[in-house]
Amino acid sequence: MNRPAPRISVVVCADETTPFDGLLASLDSVLRDGGVHEVLVVVDRAPRLRDDLRHRYDDLVVVDNTRTPGLAGSRDTGIESSRGDVVAFLTADATVHAGWAHALAAPFDEVDVIAVVGRTEPTWPGTAATSLPDALLWAVDCTPRATPDGPVDLEDVSGPSVAFRRWDLLQVGGLASGADVRDATPRGAEFAELCLRLAADEPEARVVSVSSARVSRTVTPGETRWRSVAGAAFDRGVAQTALRRSVGRDADTGTVRRVTPGRLTAAAWRSLVGRRAGASLLAVAALALVAGRVSGLLRGTRIGVPVDHLEPLRSATVRH
Repeated sequence: MNRPAPRISVVVCADETTPFDGLLASLDSVLRDGGVHEVLVVVDRAPRLRDDLRHRYDDLVVVDNTRTPGLAGSRDTGIESSRGDVVAFLTADATVHAGWAHALAAPFDEVDVIAVVGRTEPTWPGTAATSLPDALLWAVDCTPRATPDGPVDLEDVSGPSVAFRRWDLLQVGGLASGADVRDATPRGAEFAELCLRLAADEPEARVVSVSSARVSRTVTPGETRWRSVAGAAFDRGVAQTALRRSVGRDADTGTVRRVTPGRLTAAAWRSLVGRRAGASLLAVAALALVAGRVSGLLRGTRIGVPVDHLEPLRSATVRH
């Protein structure tokens, strides 16, 4: 007997710094695609934006962030306010392609899947070509074209579209917005830390990527400059060291780590030999990745929020 399709709650978070036109495009794309149980917008300390969205849309649930200020608090508010079986987090700068929500939720038919990551395709502003190599698309929150479907490493649980079972999120305290996570969650590793808690009692737990769950994200020119790419690579290096320390040096994740200094250096050499753009940027990213790993080692960075620091989430808060 076929199981009923899961009800999907899409959570989009916004504040006063969120580009308004981009937010509207994101919301319109989800509503146009359809097939979801509900779309929630969690507004963080921006009452004028909240009121404007409520005035513009009759088919959205718009709520205030009732937890700690910031993205983690907004996402936890979305978890509490949602009523679906699956919670799909979508960033406010991403637009979805047809069938996105169902494709993102489908792998949850397998009980050992704890999280699903969608594919993010870059949209470059204007008509100018970009010099950002495919091997660095992760630095702008996009998916390298060579990324296959299937299991992914914990460090790849990021990006504009990631989904979880709502019941699982309630059980483990969501994004831990009620705890001080500055020393427990390196920048960019928030979903990875959440997956570690989800997998604590599930030794066979898997995170998978699905290329058919497609979204597009507009990459701003500033994100492709060397300083921004180096910063993203440094943060990734810190997170890699923290994950390795937290899960064990010899832990077998069943996946191949695709972002390593060696791979970036090899890609830089191929670009140089082939006279393609991006060789210097790849070299900078490789050096920054190494620097991040060293920094993580020196600081003893780990990933993991102590259970006794977590504030439990409440189910089905009052919605307006």
